[in-house]
Amino acid sequence: MPWKFFLGHAAHRLIAYIYGVNHPRNRVFYNKDTLVGILRGERLGDPSRLLPHERILRPDITDVTIRSVFEIKPWNEKGLEEGQQESMAYVAALNRAVAPMKSFSEGRDFHGESLIRFAQGQFIWRLEWRTLVPGVVQYRWTRGQQRFASQEEAYRAGQWVDITEEEMRQYGGWVAQAVDGMVDRRERLASFSGAVGVAIDIVGGIAVGVFSGFISSGAGAQRPSALPPGQGGGQVVPFPSRSAPSVSPALRPTGSGR
Repeated sequence: MPWKFFLGHAAHRLIAYIYGVNHPRNRVFYNKDTLVGILRGERLGDPSRLLPHERILRPDITDVTIRSVFEIKPWNEKGLEEGQQESMAYVAALNRAVAPMKSFSEGRDFHGESLIRFAQGQFIWRLEWRTLVPGVVQYRWTRGQQRFASQEEAYRAGQWVDITEEEMRQYGGWVAQAVDGMVDRRERLASFSGAVGVAIDIVGGIAVGVFSGFISSGAGAQRPSALPPGQGGGQVVPFPSRSAPSVSPALRPTGSGR
């Protein structure tokens, strides 16, 4: 698969997963669920009011509890434009189906960042996401300007630089593998125990990190399953996000990792 697919997949999966962890009591659907499936499953409104092409639409995040919709896009102007068009289309379709019930709207105030450490700890990349425009979660990939002994040192230093296309091409698959491995393990643990696990990842059978308090509050500590990482395995470490900057859409930097 091309590197753009790997990095886009990793960003979508990790951002959606963190949203679910941050909203454990909400009914949330992701891009494997169609609008008609969501409406039928939740017994909301009248799915027959959807137009034919709307029935198969799949929003990246649909929070039925607070009636919010998000579309996840790269941090660039094209991503912003496409995200706005798609989120508006989802909201219009949902509101036609649920009228005159409480309507859906474009989601707001969802931002965060995670570090992805891979290739036996040789590299630390950062995934950052922001909702600067309602309904659109934009993400970008950066990497540490220098090598650090730990992800904590890299995070404290805050020295992040753009990733070249060659680096993305070379390491995109490894980053996606690290993200998939972490999410798969946490989802299995949550399914087994009925609670969200707080262990981040396993390297050589040893727990190497825990979720920060902002996503583990109220969750009981669980013993992680001793599953070895795949080749080039890594770990994913979410951190408490700094306040979202007030940035005009026109001033947003072009993002990497489309």
